[in-house]
Amino acid sequence: MLVVIAIIAILAAILFPVFSAARERARAISCMSNARNLGAAAMLYVQDYDEKLPLAARFAATPTGFVTWHNLLTPYARNTGIWFCPSSQVGRTDASGALTTHYGYNTLYLTNVSQDFSNVVTHSGYSLAGIEQPTDTVLFADASASIPGSFCGDDGKFLLPPSRPDAHCWGRPNFLHHEAANVIWLDGHATGRKVGQFYAGQTPPDRWFDRQ
Repeated sequence: MLVVIAIIAILAAILFPVFSAARERARAISCMSNARNLGAAAMLYVQDYDEKLPLAARFAATPTGFVTWHNLLTPYARNTGIWFCPSSQVGRTDASGALTTHYGYNTLYLTNVSQDFSNVVTHSGYSLAGIEQPTDTVLFADASASIPGSFCGDDGKFLLPPSRPDAHCWGRPNFLHHEAANVIWLDGHATGRKVGQFYAGQTPPDRWFDRQ
């Protein structure tokens, strides 16, 4: 009996990491699928708004008094499930209690909103036609808050480019998948990228974020 128990314990020790890795692969695939669907929703939005990219946020008759970019994409998505990445440890609500998203939008380059949101009423999205290299421009990425314990919550739905310092209510890429983050590019394709492949150590620093 002791031999049998020992064998079972050995098999469990061998197989547990395999099962764990398989579960993470499944979560990563689901996360990538959600990211692609979010990118597709953004492109449908663009078609309806004179080729203009989504706003960062706008005022609306909601409990918080505003909605953000992922809310604006809801009419173009099948469900709000695409807002989330199963691998993410970020909560599904922000500090106000509103549903948030696990992805961050390249807000400072794809809209003209200011980082303090002082022009949120009048800001606009840039024209898709004005982006020189859509295949090399970040649209969304897995994200989390740039400042742990931020008063806005742990989400990073407004994605900071590498050149900007950490700030409350702004996020950084979240490297969830074997030290890689899912990145959705402006032309709609999605890839996994490690920090040194698109965020750190680039020349110029915002190479993959700017509109050039």
